[in-house]
Amino acid sequence: MKLPWLKVLSEQEILDIHNASLEILQQCGVKVLNGRMLAFLKEKGLAVDDEARTVVFTRACVEDALGRTPARFEVFDRNGEFAFVLGDRNPKIAAGHNAVFWVDSQTGKRRESTVADVELFTRICDRLECIDMVGVPVMPQDVPNPKATLLYGVRAVIENTTKPVYFSTDNTKINNLCIEMLKAAFPGDLSHQVYGISQLSSTSPLYWEEGVLDAIMDTVPTGVPIAILPEPIAGISAPYTLAGLLTMCNAECLSGLAMIQMLQPGTKVMYGNSWTTCDMRTGAALVGSTETTLCRIAAAQLAHFYRIPSHTTAPNSDNHAHDEQNAWEKALSQFCSVAAGHDLIVNCGMFATGMTCSNEQLLLDEEISAICRRIAAGMRVNEETIAKDLIVRTGPQGPTYLTADHTLKWLYGDEYVAPRLSVREQYGSWVAKGAKDVYQLAREKADEYAKAEPNKLSPSQMAKLAEILASFGK
Repeated sequence: MKLPWLKVLSEQEILDIHNASLEILQQCGVKVLNGRMLAFLKEKGLAVDDEARTVVFTRACVEDALGRTPARFEVFDRNGEFAFVLGDRNPKIAAGHNAVFWVDSQTGKRRESTVADVELFTRICDRLECIDMVGVPVMPQDVPNPKATLLYGVRAVIENTTKPVYFSTDNTKINNLCIEMLKAAFPGDLSHQVYGISQLSSTSPLYWEEGVLDAIMDTVPTGVPIAILPEPIAGISAPYTLAGLLTMCNAECLSGLAMIQMLQPGTKVMYGNSWTTCDMRTGAALVGSTETTLCRIAAAQLAHFYRIPSHTTAPNSDNHAHDEQNAWEKALSQFCSVAAGHDLIVNCGMFATGMTCSNEQLLLDEEISAICRRIAAGMRVNEETIAKDLIVRTGPQGPTYLTADHTLKWLYGDEYVAPRLSVREQYGSWVAKGAKDVYQLAREKADEYAKAEPNKLSPSQMAKLAEILASFGK
């Protein structure tokens, strides 16, 4: 059987958080720092305080929006071919996104990121089995116009993989140009087929900034799905308790879902969540902590309750090194995200609280993801896999199972996870090959991928992307 979804909330606790979120939205509302959205919400009959710039969302308004939100949607690759479904509770894994620094494969030192880093990272993603979608890993720092850094990153991703694209910005113009880039590369109709997802975030506690709301209003008519991703910090922009942190995140997410469905009922949306806890001794924001991982499980339960595709961030670590802490924080955060049933899990290749990327970390995270998926898939038990007849036929102290047809059949199936980097050989053999740890093996594998040919667009499509990028300066 398949592993049951991990749970940390009872049905009553889910209802308690849901009801508290609705009461927050009805009693104090949210601040909306956008005149266009305020006027629209007032037209829709919501109570708007023009002076305070706050909007009250009624229970009926939110529940109506939840009822209009699609429970699932299909996603396509750059060639217009079906890729996967979001909302079927079979977790999809995405690499990136939006770090700043890079660990150089040659020196092992952290440095500022470049467009070339994004290109190679994306080419590696294109070849990794457990990477389903590609986010922009870093905001490259070597671009001529620093304000356009995300556009250079999005172009590098689109040009170097056929896999679907994930991006986020709080700048309306850049968000719109990212969507134009998707259109330039995609042969289908973005209004009906999903090739990219735009992540747009509220600001805690309980307010929406002008640029983000402009981006939402411009994105909805395009058909590009929006991942609403609140990012409250426990004890700073949300209550310190985990239940309070979840409730803040949930209320902000519901307010975003409500506005989107009022703009255009049936718009594809993702219930996103990426809380941060805070180490009050140091002031450090944490994304790989035990507590954020508990919240990942709870958030999946809330998304299942609302019947909306869910998105969270993992595998995450707050350490700055590729060491044991990095490994345990990443493995636990990814396993809990997969085993809780999140639909899209974004952050492979990142560490140091999401500030740093490396190709080696990407390869390590892809193997972690493969292991997590395999455990969550559970055990297949039927007449063929029990193999009673084979056991009886072979008998006590019978011939080896090594050459049995049954063994050969399952050897090439999905019963076992194929190792990517894991060291599994005997000590002597391992030493003879240089006694390399998995980070060193990942570095060698990254060098191999660097020599592979990129999965490029046509010259005309690349020219169109360059034209869109150049339009930003104008």
